[in-house]
Amino acid sequence: MNKAHKNLFFLYLILALSIIFTGSSGLTSQPAPVPDETAQPAYGDALIAGSIGEPSVLVPMLAGDSASHDVAGLVFNGLVKYDTDLSVIGELAESWNISPDGLVITFNLKKGVRWTDGVEFTADDVMFGYKTIIDEKTPTPYKEDYLQVKKAEVLDRYTFRVTYGKPFAPALTTWGNLVVLPKHLLEGKDITKTDFTRRPVGTGMYILNKWTSGQEVLLDSLIQKLPSSSHLCN
Repeated sequence: MNKAHKNLFFLYLILALSIIFTGSSGLTSQPAPVPDETAQPAYGDALIAGSIGEPSVLVPMLAGDSASHDVAGLVFNGLVKYDTDLSVIGELAESWNISPDGLVITFNLKKGVRWTDGVEFTADDVMFGYKTIIDEKTPTPYKEDYLQVKKAEVLDRYTFRVTYGKPFAPALTTWGNLVVLPKHLLEGKDITKTDFTRRPVGTGMYILNKWTSGQEVLLDSLIQKLPSSSHLCN
């Protein structure tokens, strides 16, 4: 076989092999099933989650450990919270206005929100929580953020305003669930000496059913809750 014929032979061989491999890889794939857009979410059932430890208290401003925060965060709401894309959105606050210099924040609260004992949530509860967290008798690791506030005001039943003495970068986000407490239940009491730390009343998506020390904390989901319905019973 001369050199020209040899080159032609290898060319045909390569072409034949490429056809074989192309044919073997050309299997028809099955299309993914189309989701049923009419399907409805299932309600009921239960979610069981493990914890690294037992909660110490179920009040966010007193909680210094993650186990306590994980549970308390389901019971209480804040004025604002982080969305899934880390943008700040309202929770108990319908909206808010920030002054051009960034020193004044005015929160417009949602109307008709109720604590789980049926009493309506108002700006007085925010003011009460603020005064509690800055009280020197309150053992909280979060006090410093709220000491940056120069003045806090209840303008009306659904409007709460804070004024800072100087720019404070996390000012808006500090008004999460750390600082909202039911005034009608705790006014005039030492929060650390009441059973509220183990039997909290919040505005959140869950209510405490049972706390068995060393075993479990059982929460029940609520039918009417903020900000949206849950698909779990507990």
